Amino acid sequence: MYSGTRLIELLEQQHQARNQADLFQKGIFAIQWRAKVGSFPHPDVETIVSAGEPCGAFRPKSGCPRELSRPEEKRNLGENLKYFPGLPLNGYIPGSAIRGLVRSWAKQRPEIKPRMFQLLGYQDDDKIQSGKIEFLDAWPEKPTQLTLDIVNPQQEFQVYHQGQGTPLSFYTLGNGEKTIPVTVAIRGIPGKTTAAEVAEVWDWVQQAITLYGVGSRTASGYGAIKAKNQGKNQDAPKIIPDPGYTQKEFNFILYSQGSYGADNQPNSSPQLRPTHWRGWLRSWVLRFLLGVMSEQNAQATLAELMGTLEPDSRKGCLRLEMIQGSTWGERSQDSPRFYAWKGKLVLTAPKDTLNQIILPIVQFAVMAGGVGRGWRRPLHIFRTDKGYEAARGTDLTLTHQVKDQNSDRMKLVKYGLGVKPEKWQQTYDKWVQAVQQQWPNRIAIGQNDRQPWEIFSPNTCSVYIVPGPHTNPVNTTEIEWLETYPQRTRGDGVNLIYQETHPQNYKRNSEMGGNAGNGGSSCSWASIKRVNIPNAEAETDCQEIVCLFLGGQNANANHVRSRFLKDLGKMQGGVHLFGIPAPQT
Repeated sequence: MYSGTRLIELLEQQHQARNQADLFQKGIFAIQWRAKVGSFPHPDVETIVSAGEPCGAFRPKSGCPRELSRPEEKRNLGENLKYFPGLPLNGYIPGSAIRGLVRSWAKQRPEIKPRMFQLLGYQDDDKIQSGKIEFLDAWPEKPTQLTLDIVNPQQEFQVYHQGQGTPLSFYTLGNGEKTIPVTVAIRGIPGKTTAAEVAEVWDWVQQAITLYGVGSRTASGYGAIKAKNQGKNQDAPKIIPDPGYTQKEFNFILYSQGSYGADNQPNSSPQLRPTHWRGWLRSWVLRFLLGVMSEQNAQATLAELMGTLEPDSRKGCLRLEMIQGSTWGERSQDSPRFYAWKGKLVLTAPKDTLNQIILPIVQFAVMAGGVGRGWRRPLHIFRTDKGYEAARGTDLTLTHQVKDQNSDRMKLVKYGLGVKPEKWQQTYDKWVQAVQQQWPNRIAIGQNDRQPWEIFSPNTCSVYIVPGPHTNPVNTTEIEWLETYPQRTRGDGVNLIYQETHPQNYKRNSEMGGNAGNGGSSCSWASIKRVNIPNAEAETDCQEIVCLFLGGQNANANHVRSRFLKDLGKMQGGVHLFGIPAPQT
């Protein structure tokens, strides 16, 4: 028998029978994505699972070795996926976690903080003051077991090119596919509080959990939660960011070869995850910071902005939330298959930090590539040497609301930089000025120019826009290929990667084109993005933006990246947008 919500039901009935209904408040909220309320890398059964809730015995899949049959042991992702894709444990959100969120929220608001201590209690060196409000554990409406999730460290691999990270596994409440309704409730202690005080705290609860989310790693999108039913016909209050913070909301459309979580096998269902966005933004922030700071200062600044786990955990000031849209993981109508994702991306941070530091980086990032698997290539058809075809790459569009100059209405426009070189340079220069103003003692422009890393700066990378393909090969309305001949899905940038350039080809060259194969895989040093902007000289409807990271190599050197840059500069109809220009020959 599932008894998760039974205590809330009985306490509510008790308050009604005693004519104290106003001392009890509850509402139905929906966890939008996985909630991480246990410990890492495996759940702490003392905090995530009730000892009194019958959940069943651990029954791993057949063939599980005896030494792996205890789920509290630390194991690698492959073993977990094979033997424990889910745990027979019904998860919940501890009342203490909700209370902690409310206290944290109130401490950010000086006008509420004293009142919070009065109603929720406090402890100092001289006194312990008990609170007047009880927070009940929040249980899903239906028993919800814990499922396998993954953390795939990419910073060393994506930015430093120092080897691929080892995936780490843990378990979460939810599977990332369906929302989870949970009942959240509080009650005032009879004789100690009033109905008005309970209602006051209930407003805090709604603000805190919907603003912050529940559990840990909420800045990465875990535990995002929305009001579903407030009870007693109450409307949910408007959620207000922390003082000094602001939000930026984007609509996104992503066409992808497929993004995945713990299970990335060919027959598994694709998953677009908030952590894909988090990794995308984190890597781009680091690339920018390495262009104006020492590595040590860049890492320290990155930790201030986006947090860090090792060696000393630290909370960042930027929060990210992904909101699923009506089109989610929809498969293309023809082959080779690709997937469509539409939704919202919400970034929250201190106002100046968001507007002057983070958003300019987003403008560059959305012009230079996509998100998730294959983000360094535009969505195109790849013919393998085994005789079959497959979709490769991504196609990302961000839009945002701006006021129409001809009316008071808001309209959706694309977010990015366009294709005018002066816009790219001006935006970068303005960003550098903002960094200098915020962290004046950390600036060391040019210090890392010779480092073998991916660094985005005028002295370490080169950005060109080149023609092609002739038309957009994807029908975005029907989600299908318009062009199925592989070469017609590629522009001059992708063709340059694919062309044979003996003795060292660009493709699958670890020093230039990357290698996505299993074992010893390496990243490409070039990111290519298709944009639907015509090229008049080449008479194409589309173009490709090619961002080449030199990685410490000299543009005039006899190196594969230097040769690639020279070939970029020779392209008819190509325009240099930013960074190092190709040497004149």
